[in-house]
Formats: sequence, structure tokens, C-alpha cells
Amino acid sequence: MNSKSIFRFIRISIVYIALCTGSSFAQQSSTVELLAQLNHRPIFHYNDCWGYTAPDGREYALLGSTNGTSIIDITDVSNLHEIAFFQTINTTWKDIKTYKHYAYIVTDGQGTGMQIIDLSTLPDSARLVSTYRGNNFRLSHNIFIDEPNAMLYAIGEVGEWVRAISLADPENPVQVSAFGYECHDIYARDNKVYVAEGSRGSIAIYDLTSPQTPTLAGRFFIPSAGYAHNCWLSEDGNYLMTTEETYGKTVKYWDIRDLNDVKLVDNYLAPEMLAHNAHIKGRYAYISHYTDGLRILDLQDPSNIQEVGYYDTFPDFSFSLFAGAWGAFPFFDSGKILISDISTGLYIVRFTPTSTGIEDTELPAEFALHPNYPNPFNPSTVIPFSLPQTAHTTLDIYTVAGQKIRRLIDAQYGAGQYKITWDGRDDFGWIAPAGMYFFRLQAQIESRVLTRIQKGLLVK
Repeated sequence: MNSKSIFRFIRISIVYIALCTGSSFAQQSSTVELLAQLNHRPIFHYNDCWGYTAPDGREYALLGSTNGTSIIDITDVSNLHEIAFFQTINTTWKDIKTYKHYAYIVTDGQGTGMQIIDLSTLPDSARLVSTYRGNNFRLSHNIFIDEPNAMLYAIGEVGEWVRAISLADPENPVQVSAFGYECHDIYARDNKVYVAEGSRGSIAIYDLTSPQTPTLAGRFFIPSAGYAHNCWLSEDGNYLMTTEETYGKTVKYWDIRDLNDVKLVDNYLAPEMLAHNAHIKGRYAYISHYTDGLRILDLQDPSNIQEVGYYDTFPDFSFSLFAGAWGAFPFFDSGKILISDISTGLYIVRFTPTSTGIEDTELPAEFALHPNYPNPFNPSTVIPFSLPQTAHTTLDIYTVAGQKIRRLIDAQYGAGQYKITWDGRDDFGWIAPAGMYFFRLQAQIESRVLTRIQKGLLVK
């Protein structure tokens, strides 16, 4: 959310009005199913959310509120329960990310630093390791972690707008550089950092191959921008989605294959016309769209984005105010999706894709696991597969000795073409050693369990 102080005061006032008139009733499309809802701190407002899957497969929601962060066991959706709560000063804005078995929590409150939470003792408890304040780290509006490279990027303050922080020792972060201009949010992958530059109305891309010496790789400006608020990279790295958190400004999808010639390929905006944040998993984008709730977009044809699902956590409020769905997390292998609503808390939904008009003539004829690319690869590779009909599907990674080291997916998938990225890590978050790996895809189609296998070479 925009952190400009005057605008912030207006927003808080508007949110308060909205919350007083809001409702906990929800509306949904036929492709999105409500699994559970939890409003366990109703006297406080909620903000962002993130998810964590433990090595034993149990799933947790990390839900921010104005006075702290809840860790909620969501493994059994009929029995949601809070495991731990970590208090902060009262502040509207909070961001949460995870790395290995740690959570990192920041707020916009002066002097709060960055909390480091050890999640290794879940489901029994979680532990506050420390609050990082190195290099005068007083606050941060947003953070992002480039996990394969153990780098955390934090929005900072004047003079250190983006901090590059090494997590080589996850309990003892070390800042290695700072760069950039006034900005609002960041996304990072493969040592590239994508920065939404706020009131500048631009997106900057930095190369952090050498973290001590960041270099600007490119910058493009959003025409008639409201506020460059958030950005997220497509899984193939060819496209970038941006939001502006400004009434009437669309969610935009950009072709960034040539940073000297970035092209806008399509736009989207839900009916109440105020988008917050975008996330991309596979071929779908998941937008936390304030009073329009969660909106799900099919990106298979980048020049023709299609809405294929929604869940409205705030259906009875017709004004485009800063209320409703703040955050979303669509990255659980189980298919669970988290939504954080400012007034009514945590929602857990499931999206089951169905064919759209675009896909009707393009559905695959057979069940297939296609060769991964790139191959050989380092550190990540894309594993494509095809489903001719809806099926419960799993995708596992095995060593040549037959040891399963990673389950990438375990969920119901509709008919279609899919691409799953393996980041070269095992289920514990450790980097897999170089060598040959086998990818096993299984799907239960009618009464049969079908299996397909491919192999890929991880190099160092």
C-alpha cells in the first residue's frame, strides 16, 4: 500500500468507514470454493498474508494484523487454530516472507526492525529469534526473498531505498548493499530485482549477480501511471504484471523480453476498479483486488487475459475504497489459496480451473509429461505437462537412487497445459547436489493411475 503520509491518513479514515459498514458474507465463481474462514482477532484490522509448508507437509498461514502476526495451522481446514502470535507496535502496514524454516516480518512503524521467527518447532510452537536492526534498519514497507540465492530485498528509507541483505546465515542477516530510488515494492528472481518505483510511475530492473555492486539493467515507465505499486514476474520470465493501487488504473501485463523495448500486451480491471497486489503461479495470476476480493486470471494467451475465477470477501460494499482483500497467497502445493481481508480475516479457498473459450480447441489429447527446460539447468528448470481431463495430480522429484526429495504438486488440476518450476531444492529447502534427477508425474484419470517420467540434469 502507498506509504505517502498524507494519502495514508486519508486511506486509514476511509478503511475505517468501510469496515464499519462491511459484511462477512462472500460471493464466488463456480471455479472457486470456500474451504474455511477465520476471524480470530475481530477488534483489530488485518493486512498481508503469506504461507509456509513444513517438512512434514503441514501447512500454515502467516496472517498480519495491526498489532502483530498470527501463525495459523491450516492443514485441516475444519480445524483452523492459531499456534503462535508475535506482537508488534500498532501499525497498518506489514509484510511477511519465508526462507527455509524462518519467517521474516517487517512493518512501516519506525524503529520496529525486522522480526526473525524460527518455524522449525511447529506444530508445537514458533520462536522469535531476534529483531534485526543492522545498518540502522528501522522499518520496511515490503520485502522479497530470492530463495535460491539467499538474498532478501527490503524497501528502506531515503538514501537506502532498496536494501540487499544476505541470508547465508538465516538467523544473522548481513546487509551487503543498497540501491535505487523512492519505491514501494519489489520482486526478485535469479539475481534480478524488479522494483515498483511508486510516484515515479516506473519499473526498474537491477542486476544483483554481484550483490555488492548492483547495476541497473533497465527501466520502463507506465503511461499515465497512478502509482507504481507492485510487480510480479511470469514463470517463464518473459512477462511482468504490474498494479498501481489507483482507482480506475488497470492491472497491466508487459512483454519484457527486450528491456530496451518493453511492450504492454494486455490490461485487466475488476468491476469496482481498484487493484492491490498481483501474484503469478503457473499460467494464472491471483489479484488481491480490495472490494472485488480475489480475482484469478488466465495468462495462457498474454495478449488476451481472461478472468477465470473470483472470490469476493467484501460483496455488499459498492464503493471503491481501501477495504476487502489486502493479500493473497496461491503457492501451496495442495492447491489451497489464502486471502487476507482487512475486516474479516483469513479465507482459504480452492481454485479448480475449467476450460475457457480460448482453450476449447486447444485441450491436450493425451496425458503427457514433456521434457523440462532448460536441460541441463542451474538453479531452476520448468517441467511442462498436459492433462486431457480434470484429475488429481502429483509431481515428484527423485534421485537416481530412487529417493524422493521433493513433491512439487499434489492437487486437483483441470484439463489443460501446465508448467511447474523446480527451484533445485528439496522438501527441506536445501539445495540439491548436482546430478541426474527423475521427474515422476501421476494422475488419477477415471479408475486408473497414470504415470509418466522424464529426467533432467542439475549442474553446478
